[in-house]
Amino acid sequence: MNPSTISSSQILRDFLVDPTSIDQNLLCLICQELVVDPKECSQCQNLFCSECIASWLEKKKTCPYNCSKEIELKNPHRIVKNSISQIEVKCLNKGCGKQMQIQNLDSHLQQCEYQEKKCPFPDCDFKDIQKQIKLHEQICEHRIQNCKKCDSKYKVNQEHDCLVQLLQKLKLQEENFQVYQQKTDQVIRDLVTRLTKLEDSQKRPNKPKCFEGHELKWIYPKQGIQCESCKYANENIRYVCEICRAAYCQKCKMPEFNANICPAHHILQFSQKPAFGLKCDFCRHNIYSKGDSVYSDRTCDFDICNSCFQKLKLIK
Repeated sequence: MNPSTISSSQILRDFLVDPTSIDQNLLCLICQELVVDPKECSQCQNLFCSECIASWLEKKKTCPYNCSKEIELKNPHRIVKNSISQIEVKCLNKGCGKQMQIQNLDSHLQQCEYQEKKCPFPDCDFKDIQKQIKLHEQICEHRIQNCKKCDSKYKVNQEHDCLVQLLQKLKLQEENFQVYQQKTDQVIRDLVTRLTKLEDSQKRPNKPKCFEGHELKWIYPKQGIQCESCKYANENIRYVCEICRAAYCQKCKMPEFNANICPAHHILQFSQKPAFGLKCDFCRHNIYSKGDSVYSDRTCDFDICNSCFQKLKLIK
């Protein structure tokens, strides 16, 4: 039996130091012996062993003490449990003459030299009391020892070759290294993929997209085409979707800003004096009229006033 469950077992009754000295209130009303794993009637406060009352309730639903109502069980008060735990018992193991309170029995059995145990070495079925097991371990043919030369563990009844052991260790290390290398390579590939996506997103932080999620292409201004968003045709069309053929005016789709290049990746040219009537593709104000300088690309007719340029540069 597991030592950790003995203190709540009926086997305890055979090892009581003085059964006649037990308080009558600690006896089971059914079996009239020391109550084990006690339950209490909520009306009369009599105690019952859990097994005894369970068997009783299979036949009747009333208290054995003939309480008026259907029995209602509860755990006894801690004072009752403490009283039971302080009863003196003898050690269950043959040869051990120690006595202790019930509450200390389980811990004693874990350390008792007369407790039967199995040899701890694998493949050995030898059983004996604990103090004999300690002697047996020194001569057990299944005992494990450590080689001082190669630091390998082996059974004393097995042949041992340091070279074979070292070769096996080397092979195992190579296999472990290959597994580690494969995992590392996969991690590196994943990181490279994530880094590539990150760099790509940084190169195109605000790439405009159509309603279907396709990236738009920046084109030379076209007029007279209806914008997919505002449904008007009185603004310059600057973006088109090459997949779904949708077109967007530059009022609905702001140009992509990327430092010193236009959305078509042409290098912008700076000028202190913008042409008369030139409008900023971002704020849509007349650059000449507000006396601002301009960054321009004449290849795709793109212009941004210095005020918008500096503002977007700070945001970026």
